[in-house]
Amino acid sequence: MDPVISTFPSASLLLVAFAGLGCHIIFNRLEPHNPLVFTSLLVLPPLVLSAFLGTYGNSIFMTIGISFLTYLTTILASVVLYRVSPFHPLASYPGPLAYKITKLWLAGNALGGKQHLIIQDLHQRYGDVVRVGPNELSFSGKSAILPMMGTKGMPKGQWWDGRMPPESNPVRSLLALRDPEAHGRRRRIWLRAFSASALKECDAVVRKRLAQLVEIFTDNSGQTVDLSQWIGRFMYDVMNDIVFGGGVELMRDGDRDGLYAMVDDYLPMALFQSQIPWVGVLSMWIPFLGKNVKKFRSYAVNCAIARKVHGSPRKDIFYHLMDEAGLENEPPSLAQVISDSSTAIVAGSETSSTALCNLFWLLLSNPITYSRLQVEIDSFGPSVLDADSQKRLVYLNACINETLRLFPAVLSGSARAPLIGGGGHTIGPHFVPEGTGTAVHSYTLQRDPRYFSPSPDSFLPERWLSDSERRTLKPSTFNSTDEIIHDLSAFIPFSFGPANCVGKNLALQEMRMVICTLMGKFDMRFAEGFDVRSWEDNLCDYFITRKGKLPVIFLPRSH
Repeated sequence: MDPVISTFPSASLLLVAFAGLGCHIIFNRLEPHNPLVFTSLLVLPPLVLSAFLGTYGNSIFMTIGISFLTYLTTILASVVLYRVSPFHPLASYPGPLAYKITKLWLAGNALGGKQHLIIQDLHQRYGDVVRVGPNELSFSGKSAILPMMGTKGMPKGQWWDGRMPPESNPVRSLLALRDPEAHGRRRRIWLRAFSASALKECDAVVRKRLAQLVEIFTDNSGQTVDLSQWIGRFMYDVMNDIVFGGGVELMRDGDRDGLYAMVDDYLPMALFQSQIPWVGVLSMWIPFLGKNVKKFRSYAVNCAIARKVHGSPRKDIFYHLMDEAGLENEPPSLAQVISDSSTAIVAGSETSSTALCNLFWLLLSNPITYSRLQVEIDSFGPSVLDADSQKRLVYLNACINETLRLFPAVLSGSARAPLIGGGGHTIGPHFVPEGTGTAVHSYTLQRDPRYFSPSPDSFLPERWLSDSERRTLKPSTFNSTDEIIHDLSAFIPFSFGPANCVGKNLALQEMRMVICTLMGKFDMRFAEGFDVRSWEDNLCDYFITRKGKLPVIFLPRSH
């Protein structure tokens, strides 16, 4: 029998190891996300090089296995050592060792829905700048806002490449555009959709849907209703009316097509893909992972085509996005409009419904605040239902602002990164190398005692009032010795700068109308046995916030 060859030439093994180092360098420099390229770099080199290793135990399969083991172990060791070494460009920034090694730690932990609390804890332990991934920094100081998100700031980051991979979104929505020039051109169209005259068109839509919601709560008077569910359905109906001129009736028919449930179920996976962009690209090649994205895109395509064919009785958002007024030199493509309008429905409905539910939870948890707001609403009489009058309700707007301070629309902020080819970006004394993801963590920022004191974690709308307005309130909210710190430059609930929330004014208008209408017509209280703390415990930060149940009893008021 031939002797068994059980050793490899050391030079051949070194060749495999050097190939692994080369693969790490390629990934580090080029960051390929294409699944074919990605797979080729991981599979082909060790497969080809196994031919130079002879045989192990007379088994070609064992030889190939040893080649792959050497190759992949070398890559893994090289990656880990580089990321924790002083040679890494982010080596000087503090953070947990596991987070420096791999983004899988934060991405995996974030699947539990508590990303906002995890990052807040990191800032409390490490300071204003924390390394939350191998190539990612989180900022919590207000000094980062202007240089990161201002007019000379940074564009959207690679975070969006995972959430909206090109394979599922051939044309990016405004929300995910990373090219500043393209973003500016697209945003100009959006601004027309949310102009003062356009908001007046929206006013009638919201009023009509509010009447439907009031009827539902009246019919269920004295019974427990899930306010979270009904506000969610209400906002989806409103946004479909505003974007496409109608077509959805969640309040009337329920979620017959599974639209609402589909979006809600996809949230954790969408966040995971955002944290690790190559997973987002890969998911489009695996049918069961990308099915919800494709299903919702199909829904948006059908809505857009139906709207284009049948038109709308009003100037809806589709009217402006499609440039039906003929104001653009080059009309937008239907694919662009579909991408933008579908994003508008989800982003507009989810953020507004979450803010409203948070506000009602906070009001019902604080009887004095609830009473003060109801007195103000009643004092305006019938004019309180007028959108322009609602802007003058000082305490109402204080309650809205305080809610958005505690629970900003996007709890963990919007991801940014230095402009590709720009060589990096400076944020105060901190240099951010190209290829580094960043964000201002708004949840931590807006609860920072340096900017909001006293009691930065408490719901105190009175902090938004003037000294004279606070003095008239009995009982007093603050002690006479309290130093009230109220720094509006640290208040960014709708993001900041040229990429801030384009629908901010619509969201505020909707919130005022809903609050004034419901508090004017009903007395509200939590259902018996409801654990008040469970609402906040059940809030999940998946970029879009997932909500739990909010059992409330509505009783018509007698005026």
